[in-house]
Formats: sequence, structure tokens, C-alpha cells
Amino acid sequence: MVHIRQRSSRRLIAAALVSLGLVAVACGSDDNKSSTVTSGTTAGTTAAAPETTAASSATTAAPSGTEAAAPTTEAALQPVPGGSLVMGIEADTSSPWRPSEMLCAISCHQVIRNIFDTLTMPNDKGEAVPYLAESVTPNADFTEWRIKARAGVTFHDGTPFDGAAIAENLTRAKTGALTGNVLRPVDTITVDPADPMTVVLKMNTPWAAFPYSLMGQAAYMASPTWLAASDNDEALKSQPVGTGPFIYESYVPNESFKMKKNPNYWNKPYPYLDELEFRPIPDALNRRDALKSGTIDLLHTTNGETIAEMRDTKEFPMVEINNKAEVGYTLLHVTQDGSPLQDVRVRCALAYASDEQSIIDTISAGVGQLATGPFSPDQVGFLDDTGYPLKQDMTKAQDLIAQYKAEHPGPLTLSLATTQDETNLTIAQFQKQWFEEAGIDTVTIDQIDQGNYILTAVLGNFQVFQWRNHGGFDLDQQYIWWHSSSSVPVGQLALNFGRIKDPDLDKLLDENRASTDPAEKKTLAEDVNKLFAKQCYNIWGAYTIWGIVHKPDVQGIGNFTLPDGSTGVPGAGISGTFSMMTVWRGGQ
Repeated sequence: MVHIRQRSSRRLIAAALVSLGLVAVACGSDDNKSSTVTSGTTAGTTAAAPETTAASSATTAAPSGTEAAAPTTEAALQPVPGGSLVMGIEADTSSPWRPSEMLCAISCHQVIRNIFDTLTMPNDKGEAVPYLAESVTPNADFTEWRIKARAGVTFHDGTPFDGAAIAENLTRAKTGALTGNVLRPVDTITVDPADPMTVVLKMNTPWAAFPYSLMGQAAYMASPTWLAASDNDEALKSQPVGTGPFIYESYVPNESFKMKKNPNYWNKPYPYLDELEFRPIPDALNRRDALKSGTIDLLHTTNGETIAEMRDTKEFPMVEINNKAEVGYTLLHVTQDGSPLQDVRVRCALAYASDEQSIIDTISAGVGQLATGPFSPDQVGFLDDTGYPLKQDMTKAQDLIAQYKAEHPGPLTLSLATTQDETNLTIAQFQKQWFEEAGIDTVTIDQIDQGNYILTAVLGNFQVFQWRNHGGFDLDQQYIWWHSSSSVPVGQLALNFGRIKDPDLDKLLDENRASTDPAEKKTLAEDVNKLFAKQCYNIWGAYTIWGIVHKPDVQGIGNFTLPDGSTGVPGAGISGTFSMMTVWRGGQ
């Protein structure tokens, strides 16, 4: 076994990467074509987590039929309708394209948001404002919410969008294996007898944060006609029908998802493109090379080498999305029967043994900011110092493992899961060395294809897992990932992947869910941050940045006007995603 000491780990990683061809030559450039959507920080490549959103504050009515202003990447350019585009994405979705059944990671959302609209969308102020819904309004104590459907909207198959359609979709979401976690506080969903365009939801607890749950997977609106038909026809499940800017054309698993323009889209003047195609290319460097060769027109990536290279090149423009960013980290299954990770000493030993700054400096080509916890710098709850160990301390790690072994004799083994991406595998190889030097007798590395990676996580079939998650605006968005009510036995689907069961954490999350006081919510989120540091429930890496790299003639990746007149921004709501309806070709 190769031993890596703190003072030399960066040098050894760099040497190994040179031999693998993974070190980017990337110097800063004042005239590069990268544009940053919002200020923030970055991370190396990690695996994707499903994004089912849920969070805070009431929304106000938006005018129906508002025509959004056309966004441009440069003030002098005007959008040109027509044309097609092929985007390289990091993974396919290994589940039906039905909202209540999808195992949806970032790539899934990037694809399916073109077919399904959501009831709300976040703006640049972090507010959840009506989108497909015309209004979302609460009663005085947030135990009842009324959602009014936007008038004049139809699904791609001609089915009207109304209160019944909203009720059908939310009812299915509430009973979904995963989406049901999001809508657990909802007791009843009924169409208002006096207004067929309005749905009334009654809660079993005050939920001030409810509107944010309507901008993610639990509120993707699918045609009730298609849903009913696909109940009895398995083939139809992969042919989604929504109200979105594009219409399903064809889907070949792990190869291609094609869609065409919806000429009757309610939110004019969108979309601009006539055709869209998404191609899964799991390895980040292969995805980059596909753009260079002209095979694709656009890609998304969190790979530090690719981002660093594209910051310096003049060949391909890049938009960087880092607002309300996720964190790249190593997820631990902390309650599995017989696992040493049930012991906080072992978990913290792994944290002390890790040298995350070395990963940022070498594997991620210097692209990144070391994470102090689950909340990125512009999220509520962020702290510069949470008490989590930010520097490798192998002596401390070895001492903690020795204490555990003294009480639990016998071999100490761990299984570390990663994807088939070569950069992720390199990170896993160095984690294996660090953990074994700390005193773990054997660490095995399991590579899982990206399509099945999420399934492995939701079933809880892992010990140590490379991951990426926890972007958002409000602590309530993390409720489904951390509350014990979302922790079920291994083999059952759960969004609390690490199966955390901590009454102190539950109490903080429950108090935040009902609160509307910003000062109180800030304190609660900071207390959660400190609790994670103390318990070492995860090994924090770096805050995520998404690079959207494209050919020079691809335009319109940026802000856009929402129906209420506020500004929508890429990455808000579901980290790393952006609206394809605003994209167009030309203007070189």
C-alpha cells in the first residue's frame, strides 16, 4: 500500500495525475469567454443526487398570459428562431419518465423540464413565484394552500390544464415512493367546487415553506390523459406529455432523447429552437472531447479540469452556474446494521484522514473552494468555521480508529462507491489510500454506472458513496434528505440516503419548517451545520460549480423574465440546470 502523509499528499496526487493525463494546463485569462451567472465557488467532479425541491415563503399572484422579454447574451443580439441543438449530459435516467416515478438527477431535470413545466419557479431573490400556476396563496397559519391554474394552457395532447390536472399530478406525487417524501405534510388535495381552476391543499402541520416544493419533481405537471393511458401501457411511460416548451419525439435509453418545438407554448416568445437532442456521455473528459470534435453543440460539467481549460480557451464560451450551489462530498451510510460507520469515531476518522484541498488543487485543477459543511457561501446556514476538520490530520485519524478497534476487534473493512467517470475513480483511489493509512484494514472500490448510481443510493445499498447535493434557498429544502421520517430500511426507496436518525437534527428541521422569522431560520440552519460537523455524518469536499460549455453560435443561456416580471436565473431551484427555452443559434 502507498502511504500518503499530509505534507506530501498533494505532491503524490499531482505525480499520479500527470501519469494519467488528468492535470489541466489552466492559467487565468482576462479575455476568456467564460461568464459567471452568480458569484460563488466550485468543486471537482462528483456523482449526482436526485433533486426534489422543497422550501419556503408564500407567493403572490402572477398575471396570466404575460409575455416574457427575450433574453440575450449580448445586448446587441436578437434571438433568431429555428435550428437544432445537441447537448451532452452526464447520465441517462434509469426509470420511467413519469414525475412520481423518476429517479431524477441533474441530467434528468435538464432534459425533462423541457417537457414538464413546474407550478412555481425561483427568481433571483430566492422567492418561489408562480410559473405554470397563476397564483399560490396560503391561509393565515400556513395550514392551507390554494393553487390556481394558469388559464388558457393545454397539454401537448390537447388535455386542458386546470384544477383537476393539478390535483391528479399532486395526488400521484404524494403517493410516489420518493416524491411522497416531499409532500408528506399534505393531508388532502381537492378541487375547489366553486372554482374548477383551483386546488385546495390542507396540511397536517404549518408549512410556510410549501411553495418551494412546487418548483421541483413533485410538481412537474404531466397530462392526466397520458398518465391514465400509461398506467396500462408500459411503453407509454417513456413518452412523456406535458405543457412545456418542447414536445417528446423519441427516446433510446442511454443513447438519445429527442424533442421538438411546442408551437403553442403558453409562455411566448419561447422556445426559439425547433429541435433538441440530449445524449448521455458519462465520462466528463469524453463529453468535453465530443464538443471539441463537433459531435455535440453544448455540454454541462462539474469536472474541474474541463472548467479550468475552458476558462482559458478562446474556442468555446462557458457560462458558470454557482448560485445556491450544491456541495460535492462523500456520503456515509450511518445507521446500517453492523457497519463501523455507526460509530462517530470512525466517521470522524475518515474526515481527519481526508485531504480535500489536495483534490481541489490537483484533480480539480485548482477549481474549487473547500467546503465547511453542507451550505455554500450564499445559502442560509453557511459558516466559515463549523468545527469540521478542514486539514488532514492522519495522527488524529489513526488514534480514533485505534480507539474503535480496541473495543471492536477483528478486520475493519469499508466499501467505497463511485461512478464510471475516470476522474471520480482517481479521487476514490486516493480516498482508499487515506482511509487505509488511517487504520481501515481494507477499502474496496465499487464502480457503478451513472444510471444505476442513484438507485443504489435510494435503496441504501452502500457504505461510503461519492455524492453531490444540498443546493437551495432554505433549510426546509434539506428536510427530505436528513429527517428521520425519510429514513427507511435498506432495500426500500428513501431520500434520506445516509439513513440519518438524529432526534436533535429532526427537532431543528421541524422548527424551521413552521418558522417565518429570518433570524430564527438562520440560527436553526447554523445549528444544523454545526451538528453535521460534530457528528461527521458526511465528508465535505468542495462547493459545486457547473460549467455550461458551448459552441460560439449557441446563445441565450442566462437570465429570463418570469410571468410576474421578476428575473429567473440559471441554477436557481435545481442546481446546475438552465432553461433551454431561451436558447437559440446564431449571432456570431
